[in-house]
Amino acid sequence: MRVAHVVPTDRICWLLLRRRLTHLLAAGCEIDILCGRAPDSGAAGGVDYESGLSDLGFSVRYLPFEREISPWTDARTSIAMYHVIRRGDYDIIHTHNPKAGLLGPPIALLAGAPHVLHTVHGFLFHDLTRGLYHAAALAAERWTAFWSDHLLFQSEEDLSYATQRRFKCADRLHHVGNGVDETYFDPAAQPEVGNTKRTELGWSSDEFVVGTVGRVVEEKGYLEFFEMAGQLAKTHANVRFLVVGLFEPEQSDAVDPFELARRHGIEDRCQILQGRNDMPALYAAMDVFVLASHREGLSKSLLEATAMARPTVTCNIRGCREVVVDGETGLLTPLKDVAALHRAVARMHDDDDLRQQMGDAGRQRVIENYTESIVARRLLDIYGALSNGQAKATESP
Repeated sequence: MRVAHVVPTDRICWLLLRRRLTHLLAAGCEIDILCGRAPDSGAAGGVDYESGLSDLGFSVRYLPFEREISPWTDARTSIAMYHVIRRGDYDIIHTHNPKAGLLGPPIALLAGAPHVLHTVHGFLFHDLTRGLYHAAALAAERWTAFWSDHLLFQSEEDLSYATQRRFKCADRLHHVGNGVDETYFDPAAQPEVGNTKRTELGWSSDEFVVGTVGRVVEEKGYLEFFEMAGQLAKTHANVRFLVVGLFEPEQSDAVDPFELARRHGIEDRCQILQGRNDMPALYAAMDVFVLASHREGLSKSLLEATAMARPTVTCNIRGCREVVVDGETGLLTPLKDVAALHRAVARMHDDDDLRQQMGDAGRQRVIENYTESIVARRLLDIYGALSNGQAKATESP
């Protein structure tokens, strides 16, 4: 079975999809990746995503993708994508992320692809979006749904939303979830790695490390995180902050974490890192993981931290409350509520037993529900049903 995965950038594929696609490859799928080239791909000190993906056995075909709307570039991308799909003899075209979902499905159908799937990695809108933006985001999601034969969802809440509003017939909407490699993110495999990493960062075991991981953009909650950090630092002398970010200065909502640290007076207590390949050790160095994100599909970083048995504090939004059981594996706070975020992290700081219990319960929950092998099996079931003719690919909503 030949499957083309369409992704805006090679970086997204490397960070979010490569382990899952490796499972599909091992199951006998031929995988091509149609993507744009990330600005940092192959940069000095960074990851050569093309070589990395090729070494894993994927064929990478580059398109002139841009994540922002650009009529000229989008037209060039569409033409190039059409020709690649037309010549590729693919059984399935599988698109990911909003931009690929806008362009990929209609182009794939025009090119004669037998089956077109799209994975919703979180809707473009969230609980607080209103007005013109919300209407435009909803229209974009419906556009993608119209041109896709099947929609796949990481979040069960997103699936429920799409089902209730009839994005497509219910038998064309599927929950696949999100997952991590629980053998790679395993605190028992390297029990001392967290303390070793703290030493590298210049911190002792007596200091309390609050960490966050994610794209350095406003929607990931960095404004709220740093405001909370500034408040916490005033009342807890031993607190330290670890920010591991993917810098995207080209994005319209990009933020400067160094300036935010200075603004809130924590620059001497905060380490800001990027482009890391030692994520298990960095998670292990944290006492608590915080994700103040405004919008998620099913957060990868939240799953990774939980797999590393880190207790978590996150917002009570779709894609986060599905992972975190409030009071059992972590604490949920209202969206954009800095005071509640501060109270939750302070509670974690003051209760060693609570952190241990939540961390252990969280890892067990990940192993049972959120591994890459589980997601891959669900995808293979859907692919198999399509190739065997059990799911037709001609219906529109």
